[in-house]
Amino acid sequence: MSIDYLNRVEDIIKRADEGDIASLSECEELLNAIPSFTDKHSIQDTKDFLEYLGNPDENMKIIHVAGTNGKGSVCSYLSSILMKAGYNVGMFTSPHLVKISERFCVDGRFISDGLFSEVFVETLRRIQEYDKDGYFPTYFEFLFFMAMILYDVYPVDYLILETGLGGRLDATNSVEKPIVSIITEIGLDHMQYLGDTVKEIASEKAGIIKSGVPVIFFDKRAESTEVIKKTALEKDSRAIIVEPKNIEDVNVERDDTGNKYIAFSYNSLYDKYVSLKLSTEAKYQTENASIAVTAAEILRDNGAEITELDIRDGLISAKWDGRMEEVRPGIYVDGAHNVDGIDAFLDSVHGISADGKKILLFGIVGDKQYRDIVSMILKSKEFDQIFVAVLGTERSVTVSDLKGAFEDAKEEENIIGLPIKYYSNVRDAITDIITVRKSGDLVFAAGSLYLAGEIKGIV
Repeated sequence: MSIDYLNRVEDIIKRADEGDIASLSECEELLNAIPSFTDKHSIQDTKDFLEYLGNPDENMKIIHVAGTNGKGSVCSYLSSILMKAGYNVGMFTSPHLVKISERFCVDGRFISDGLFSEVFVETLRRIQEYDKDGYFPTYFEFLFFMAMILYDVYPVDYLILETGLGGRLDATNSVEKPIVSIITEIGLDHMQYLGDTVKEIASEKAGIIKSGVPVIFFDKRAESTEVIKKTALEKDSRAIIVEPKNIEDVNVERDDTGNKYIAFSYNSLYDKYVSLKLSTEAKYQTENASIAVTAAEILRDNGAEITELDIRDGLISAKWDGRMEEVRPGIYVDGAHNVDGIDAFLDSVHGISADGKKILLFGIVGDKQYRDIVSMILKSKEFDQIFVAVLGTERSVTVSDLKGAFEDAKEEENIIGLPIKYYSNVRDAITDIITVRKSGDLVFAAGSLYLAGEIKGIV
C-alpha cells in the first residue's frame, strides 16, 4: 500500500471525526484503487478480521446464496416474500449496475449515499485499528465487511447474503452458521478461477454448504446435482431439490391494464401453487422464483410466519434490475453474460412478440465464451438487426475481435443480409438505436452486466 493511499485513508477518517463524511465518489475512488496493492486473502484471514469485528454474523439470521446464474433474482424474490410477511430484510448482492450503494439493501431499498459513506469510513477505521501485518482486504472483502458492520449497527430480521465469486473461498463463506444455504443454476462461467467443468464449478459452489444447515438447489444438470448431494451428505445437511418438472403451465399473460407478466404453477415440497405471477416476461425467472418459494417454506419450518398470500404477493411485487427489464417502452435490458444466461435470454426473446423488428444491442467482456455466445445469437435467428458496442471497461472485447466473432459466426451459419453495426462505445450505439427504431420495433440488450448498467445510466 502506498504512502499516498495511507494518507488519504487517514485524512478521510480525520475528516469524519470532525463531522465531514466523505462523498460517495471519494469512497468509490478509494475502493477502486484497492486491487492495485492487495490480493485475495484466505478464508481464515477473513474469519480473523470478522472475529475482530465481534463476529456480528453470529447474531444474524443469514440466508447464503451461491450459483452461476439467478443468484440476485432469488435474493430479490425471497426478500420480497419476507417483507410481505412483515419482516425487515437486508440484502447484500453484487455487482452493482449504476451505483455502488445498490449492493446494500434494507427492505428493498438501496442504502443512501450518506449511509454508505458512513459505513465505508467505519470499515476503514476498523482496518486501521486492526493493524495486523499490513492487512488490507480486497475490494469485495471490504464490501463484505461493510455489510457485516452495516447490518450489525442497523439490525434486520433476515439478511440475504450473495456470494461474489464461487463459494468455497468466497469472503461471504466466512459466515459460520447461516440458517439456510441456496445454490442456483450452475453453469460454465469464471472458469479461470473455478474450474473447466460443471463438476469442478459445482464443487466450488457447494463449498458454502455447512454442517446441519439445509441447502436448497436447482436440479439443472446431473453433474452438479451429484456433487451437491454428495457434499450435503458429507456435511449432514438436508438437501432440498427444486426440479424443473415441478414448474408447469408457464405463460406470458396481460393484466387488466395491459401489463405483461409470467404466470406459472409450482409443485413445491408441501403445496401446489397454481397461477403464481411474476412481473417480468423472462420465463427463466420461474426457476429462480421457485427456489425462493422453497426457501420461504424452509424458513417457515424454522419459525418464520409466511403465508401463501405473502408468497404470491412477494413474487408479483419483486423486481430485479437488469434482468429482462423494460427500461423504456420497448427497450429490454438483460444481464445475461454466459452461455446458459444467453440461452435463457434467447428463449425469453422468442416468447415476446413484436409488431416490427427485433433489434439486439450486444457487448461483452473478454473472459467470457464470447465466440460461442455470438454463434448462439446468430443461430437463433431471433434478431433482424444487431448493434455491437465496446463496453466502458478495460475487460471489454475490442471492436476488431467482436467483428471477427460475428463474421466467423455468419459464415458458419451461412447468414446473409443481417445488418450488423459496430461502435466504440455504448452511448453512440444506444443513441443510434433510439434514432432508427420504428413503431413496433423491440430492442433487447444483452451480453454483460456492464452493458446493462451503462444503458440504465444513459436512458
